[in-house]
Amino acid sequence: MLRFAFVIVVVSAGLAGCRAAPSTPTSQILPGVLPGGTSLSYAQPNAQELPEPPVVKSVHGVAKVALIVNLSAHTGFPQFSFKGLNEDAPTIEVNPGDTIDITEADDLTPATGDKNDINLHFHGFGTSPNAPGDDVLGMLARPDQSLHYIVHVAKNQEPGLYWYHPHVHGETNYQVGEGGMSGAIVVDGLERHFPRLAKMTHRVIIVRDTGNGEAAQNVAGNASMDDGMAGMATASPHTINNEPCGGELGLTTSLNYAVQPDITIAPGEKQFFRVINATGHKTLKLAVDGEKLTVVAIDGFALDTYPGTPPTLVEPYAVVPPAGRVEFVVTGPRSRSAKFRTLCYDTGPGGDRDSELVLANLKQSSRQGERSSASGPITVGEPLPRNVYTTSLPPVSAKRVVIFSEGGTHFSINHKIFSMQAPPMFVVHTGTVEQWRIVNITQEVHDFHIHQLHFLVKEIDGVKVAHPFWADSEVIPHRHTNGEPGTLVLLMDFRDPVIKGTFVFHCHILDHEDHGMMAKIQAI
Repeated sequence: MLRFAFVIVVVSAGLAGCRAAPSTPTSQILPGVLPGGTSLSYAQPNAQELPEPPVVKSVHGVAKVALIVNLSAHTGFPQFSFKGLNEDAPTIEVNPGDTIDITEADDLTPATGDKNDINLHFHGFGTSPNAPGDDVLGMLARPDQSLHYIVHVAKNQEPGLYWYHPHVHGETNYQVGEGGMSGAIVVDGLERHFPRLAKMTHRVIIVRDTGNGEAAQNVAGNASMDDGMAGMATASPHTINNEPCGGELGLTTSLNYAVQPDITIAPGEKQFFRVINATGHKTLKLAVDGEKLTVVAIDGFALDTYPGTPPTLVEPYAVVPPAGRVEFVVTGPRSRSAKFRTLCYDTGPGGDRDSELVLANLKQSSRQGERSSASGPITVGEPLPRNVYTTSLPPVSAKRVVIFSEGGTHFSINHKIFSMQAPPMFVVHTGTVEQWRIVNITQEVHDFHIHQLHFLVKEIDGVKVAHPFWADSEVIPHRHTNGEPGTLVLLMDFRDPVIKGTFVFHCHILDHEDHGMMAKIQAI
């Protein structure tokens, strides 16, 4: 159940690293390119080399993007269309203090039934939950309508990896999980904190697990959604997962829309992988054959954002829940057959199948000079921005208990199924820090996520975390065989006054969210 191997003391059981400043008067749009420089107009599955999505960089402090949502002839699901590129949402690259200006047009039709509404969530950002910002409760477009978002990136925003995706209640798994509608946001500046990263090849990698769950149901007979069938109309929370590492049915795992692409890396070369788990339900356990990972950031925040946590940690693998991000340095293996893979992750007797899969083939490069260009330890350069997350925490102002439960065909929080008409479950005060104990009484893991802020992970299943870290998504362990629930203890940081308003927290296993495992919170 551990997010990373380093979490608990004792348990009982490529974008180029050097980026030139833009000089054009409008947002700079770069076409999709392969690391070797070959143009790519569409990231076809089974591409030989890992493709990179197009990049929009901010110019004069503004990153301007126009997205169209239409139905993909390739997959049959809704997709982002950008500058004529289908299923290829751009990476938005900004600096702290910039503005993201997005127009999103709904070009879906009634052919998609009642699943044709759109909006956007700017995942991981400490920004306003009010329109025209990160408002998932009030902003909604229907076919032939459009939305205009203005999202302000704080001047002291943590540099790192974030992402955007639709967040229409009841449609999220259909659009994001099965359809793969998602794109990366990179806040520049991590290279100034870790100067060695500037010499490395950077790879922004979005892991998606897409496909038709209902078609999979026909193959699987009476298998349930919790047996890997994310697209079924009716949830079945009490299915017993007798084969946690069994094959997943009806879904295809890809990197930047490519299935098992090559990633070219020389033996001994260091590259910087920035990975988003944009799947609807899959918990990733990322590993590289024969090498350990040097982790530098979680969910957009450098590890040493929390005072006392080391700036880097070397681990055999990294567990990344749906919506989570991890940024780590990979050293090129000596083996010519080495793979980048996700290992089997046991989600519990009622959970999804998260089997071992090869994500990419690590292809050796014959290029010279790469091994020495980024050699040496990763040391700290400039300090991180001074903000609420890098300063000392005040005393806890309140303690709350949040229970994740299942029953019948529904999922709930504190035994309440989400309703758009319901009042906020909690009212909190900005300027304060609260302690939340998250309790999972079900037989499968869940994935706690809250909008607008990060929380500090302090305890997992009653054991203190060795190196506390900030996160915005975290695995909640499932109920144990002795009947004890799985638990997290989190410090919720509401000190940033920009988050005033009403927003949500929920399970980021998206079919669980769509079936009611979500609640409102109001910050005043």
